[in-house]
Amino acid sequence: MKKTTSKVPVVFGRPLARLSPARRKALLAKREAWLREIDPTHLFHRLFDVIPGVYFFAKNKQGEMMFFSQGILDLYHITDEAAVIGMTDFDLNPVDMAQSYVQDDARIYATGKPLLNRVELWFDRFGMPDWSVVNKMLIRSRTGKVIGIMGCSQSYEERAKLLQPFQGISKAVNHFRQNYHEDISIRELARLSGLSPRQRERKSRATLGVSPKHFLIKARWLAECRALRETIKSLAEIAFDSGFGDQSAFTRHFRRHIGMTPGQFRRKEVVK
Repeated sequence: MKKTTSKVPVVFGRPLARLSPARRKALLAKREAWLREIDPTHLFHRLFDVIPGVYFFAKNKQGEMMFFSQGILDLYHITDEAAVIGMTDFDLNPVDMAQSYVQDDARIYATGKPLLNRVELWFDRFGMPDWSVVNKMLIRSRTGKVIGIMGCSQSYEERAKLLQPFQGISKAVNHFRQNYHEDISIRELARLSGLSPRQRERKSRATLGVSPKHFLIKARWLAECRALRETIKSLAEIAFDSGFGDQSAFTRHFRRHIGMTPGQFRRKEVVK
């Protein structure tokens, strides 16, 4: 009889290690111990009370994942929930995205204030860049000690009708997503939003946290990082796909925003 083996989950091109029964048991026990510390008034259901149909997660103060909703497990194509416990944002996401999430967490810990209705780039289950609305807040123990952060994320399109502050820029956001590799002008985005360029700038900073120009730049280098990490395209091909006239211009742009050349980034990711 032919022996069947389960496939090893792959996250952004990197295989996850298989869990031994002992390791799996230890990880589940680790999470149970952490859950017992939570103040009943700060349980996870607080987020579900106000935001239906969300991707939900919780992590301890060390940034280790303690809980995922089934939707996120499906998003990453992971069937064993225990395999996620103890992972960090850097284990599950591209380094550029993970760094952004960690910086947001640091601000929440420093100020004690939740992060609400932030529009960020994420990936859908098909691996395509997608806009998501993110909410995060602190988790406290029974003694009031801060022990982690819980949060939720939902597709921008599903939330657009419910979020009045974003309705004025919905068309511009969709245009961003579909044409981020092209030379899009701020005036064109303002026209799609029905706003003047100055109004569009203010609205973008108020709702997205950055200027339209910076948001477009971020969308582009996320796509570039993904192409470098997960394709065998040459640097020249990626430069062309990203809207650059030549490879040297692409390299300068990439180094300015990522801190290394495209070649260095690709070699670093391959090593992982």
